[in-house]
Amino acid sequence: MSYNKESQKAYNEKCKVVRLKYTEKEMEEYNRLIAYIEQTNQLKSVYIKELIKKDLESKGLLP
Repeated sequence: MSYNKESQKAYNEKCKVVRLKYTEKEMEEYNRLIAYIEQTNQLKSVYIKELIKKDLESKGLLP
């Protein structure tokens, strides 16, 4: 499949982005996150999305 600039632009417009920033004071949490993700061979995005999904489900906010 070849790259198509227009179709990629249309796809990107349908997507949403959420960014996280860890400050110097939060580096311990960041390092723990990265260590766990590497140990379990996961992608950051997949792990974070699963955490959010489970949290929202536990609060009754997702089906």
